Amino acid sequence: MKPYRSFIYIFLAVAGCGSSLVIGFNALIDPFGVTNSPRIHGINQSKPETINNTRLYKAIDLTRQDAKTIFLGASRLEEALNPDSPALAEYQPVYNLAMQGGTFYEQRRYLEHAIATQNNLEVVIFGIDLWLLALPESTQLGFDENRIGKHHLRLLEFLQTHLSWNTFNKSLETLGKNRQKPDTIYYHPNGLRDVGYIDIKFTHWLPFIVNKKKNDIVPETLENIRIIRDLCQEHGLNLRVFITPPHAIQFEGATIAAGESKIEDRKREIVKIMPVWDFSGYNSVTTEPLSSEMTQYRDSSHFTIPVGDLILNRILQHNEDTVPNDFGVLINSNNIEEHLGLIRGDREVWRKNNPDAIELIQTFKR
Repeated sequence: MKPYRSFIYIFLAVAGCGSSLVIGFNALIDPFGVTNSPRIHGINQSKPETINNTRLYKAIDLTRQDAKTIFLGASRLEEALNPDSPALAEYQPVYNLAMQGGTFYEQRRYLEHAIATQNNLEVVIFGIDLWLLALPESTQLGFDENRIGKHHLRLLEFLQTHLSWNTFNKSLETLGKNRQKPDTIYYHPNGLRDVGYIDIKFTHWLPFIVNKKKNDIVPETLENIRIIRDLCQEHGLNLRVFITPPHAIQFEGATIAAGESKIEDRKREIVKIMPVWDFSGYNSVTTEPLSSEMTQYRDSSHFTIPVGDLILNRILQHNEDTVPNDFGVLINSNNIEEHLGLIRGDREVWRKNNPDAIELIQTFKR
C-alpha cells in the first residue's frame, strides 16, 4: 500500500501546485477585472474581456467605489453619459452602472446591488430605451443573482472563475493583446465604456429595429420600472429619469416597424409611473444630417458624449443655455398628448425633408 500512498501524495502535491499556479496566474492577469491586481503596462493594463463580461466586472467594480450618484441604463448611457461631465460637479463621486443590452430587470437588480454596497448613494440617473419595453425581461451572460448585494466574490465563485482553463485562455489572450495594443481602454475607472476601439457603420442597428416583429409592451418591463421608482423612494434617493434619443432615422425605423401608436403608447405608459424627460423624436439634435463627419451620433442608435452632456445639463438644470430649446421636454400625464401631437408634426416635416433617409430605411426591410 505504501507505494500507492506515495503516488497519491505526489499526485495531490503536483495537482495542488498546478492549481495554485493557474489560480495565481489568472488572478494576476485578471482578465475580467475582478481581483483588482496591479495593472502593469504591456501585461494586463488593458482588459478586453471586461467588455464580454460586463455584468461580472461592474458588479465587482462597483464595490470598490463610494458613489454618490449612479447611472442606470443600457449601452446608450454606458457609452455617452460621462461621470466627469461638468454638470455633475456637485454629484461626485459618480459611477456609470449602465450595461450594454441591460434589461430593466437587470437594471433594477443592479440598483439593489448599489443600494446594498454604496453607503453614500444619493442620486440615480435612469435612462429608458423605448425599444427595451418590447423585449422579454431576461438576463444575459455574466449575470448572477447570488452576486447581488455582495461586497466581493464568494469563495466558490472565485474558484470557479480562476481555477478554470477558460479563464486561463482569456488570461493568455489578455497578455497577447496587451503586447499588441497596450494602451487600448475598454472601461474607465468610473464605469464609462470607451468606444475608441469600435468601428461599425452608422446603419449597423437599422436592420434589427426596422424588422422587429414583436413590438407590444412586455408588462414586466413596466413593473420593473415601477420597482426602480419605488426603491428610490423607499431609500430616499433622488431619481432623475429620461428617455434616450436615438437618431431620427432610427426612431423613424422603429415607428415604421411598430406603428406610430405603439411607440406613443410606450411613452403614455411611462408617464403613468412618473414624469420623465423626453429627448427622443425629431429635434435639432436627433436630426443631425447624415454624413461621414457626424459628431452627435456614433451610429443610428448611440449618441456621443457631447449629446450626453446636453442631456445632463437639461435634467440637472446646469448651463441650460447650451441646450437647444427643442431638446428635452419634461412630460407627464397632463401634457403627454400635446407632446405626442408635436412629435407627429415634427415627423411629417422630417419625412418630407429627408426622402433619402426614408428610402434608406426601406432598403433594410426584409
